[in-house]
Amino acid sequence: MAFLNICDFSYSYPGFQNLALEKINLSLNQGDFVVITGKSGCGKSTLGKALAGFLFQEDERNFSGKIIIGNSDMAEIPLYEAYEKVAYVQQNPEDQFCTLSVIDEIAFGLENLCLNPQIIHKKIDQALGIVNGSHLKDRKLSTLSGGEKQKVAIASLLALSPDVLILDEPTSNLDPASTRTIFTTLHQIRNIQGLTVIIFEHKLSQLLELNPILYELKENMIVPLKQQQVSVLRNSNKINHCNEIQDEYQPSTEILINLNNVNITLGNKHILKNIRFSLHQGEFIALMGANGSGKSTLLLTIMGLLHQDSGSCVKFAYPNNQVSPSQLAKDIGFIFQNPDQQIFTQTVWDEITFTCRNLGLFSDQTQVEAEQWLLKLGLEDRKDDHPQRLSYGEKRRVNLISAILHKPRVLLIDEMLVGQDSQNAEFWMKFMKDYTKFGNSVILVNHHPDLTQAFCSRMLFLSDGELIIDSPIPLAFKQLSEMGFNSFLPQPILVEAHA
Repeated sequence: MAFLNICDFSYSYPGFQNLALEKINLSLNQGDFVVITGKSGCGKSTLGKALAGFLFQEDERNFSGKIIIGNSDMAEIPLYEAYEKVAYVQQNPEDQFCTLSVIDEIAFGLENLCLNPQIIHKKIDQALGIVNGSHLKDRKLSTLSGGEKQKVAIASLLALSPDVLILDEPTSNLDPASTRTIFTTLHQIRNIQGLTVIIFEHKLSQLLELNPILYELKENMIVPLKQQQVSVLRNSNKINHCNEIQDEYQPSTEILINLNNVNITLGNKHILKNIRFSLHQGEFIALMGANGSGKSTLLLTIMGLLHQDSGSCVKFAYPNNQVSPSQLAKDIGFIFQNPDQQIFTQTVWDEITFTCRNLGLFSDQTQVEAEQWLLKLGLEDRKDDHPQRLSYGEKRRVNLISAILHKPRVLLIDEMLVGQDSQNAEFWMKFMKDYTKFGNSVILVNHHPDLTQAFCSRMLFLSDGELIIDSPIPLAFKQLSEMGFNSFLPQPILVEAHA
């Protein structure tokens, strides 16, 4: 008999008539390495929560069918027993944090198991080593970047030595090097320990190299993908560069934002070091670098949410340091790394029109445009829902509509592509490129070299707080190759670099 069995499982969220999952069937053996893909909002996170036993704690029974892992019916055991069998790394790492520091977070579950302190410390070191996060051990969670938080979330559950490890888009905020390390290490652990690994993921290029058992969740079914379909999927996850013909990079002479020798220190850590660059009108800049290199801090500094220790950051015609973020809101649309950090209202409609209304720019025309966006993104039926009822990727799209509806001159976007399938990712990249053709500018933090190559005009690359590359895209990738940052190269360039 298979180790994990899902039998005709259906589930609907309280207050919803539509089923989030309907008659799902799946059987897995112990030690399987499984990847489940599917479009944003198709139910992947719901399935992950069901497997971990999270959905069976309501008084009202909202499900039918069974989920059996080992000899346990996950709907019949208390949550504290379920979590000893199945560890679930959530899509948003902050949703699962219970403490304030890295070491306490990883120790939290182990202490609840009443393990010997010496064993706990050993497991903490082992788990951080697996995610290449040993240097984070003494940090406060509040000081970590999004990618570093994701590493800690994975380590905290890996330390528990579960039978099944479920990861919901575990690398959405991770740089390419960390992504490769974690996937490869999990594959090795699965071979050694018999750990069953289930990964819900959109980014498949590095996973396909590990020959996982591949499924697609669509139309309420889990469909195994045959070799021919895997080949199609492999190609569909590559960007067709022929569709995007890059014009020769010629920046406008008009400077919208200028940074000169900007330094930022948070706590005792020097985050940004002598940053110098100018954002010109009509640019689409990819801001790249390893986790913790200072990318989010740089965006927060430009927006005025962090003040530099020294240097100048001049925005538009405002004198340096004499403009507030609220004054900048008309000219700059800002999207945080975590979608939940900028959801303020009770309905999707109120959320997407929130900024426009606050700026006094809401009109009959913007109302029409807002409705068109909802229709275009398949959210027209969610108009009156609370934004927190949306999937992670859907929240991200709501964030972007809210930021662009008043047509700001600059967009600062921290990881727009979190929770987006390849089709949505390309849609948004094309939208942002088209947005710059009207004289607007975009700075986008992302970890997708292929998308950067296909759509962006210029790259800023941070390493340990220093801006080491500021170049047009072709030259930037050449420089990355020469410096040995091979994980950040698009696949064709990576192959050529090792030829």
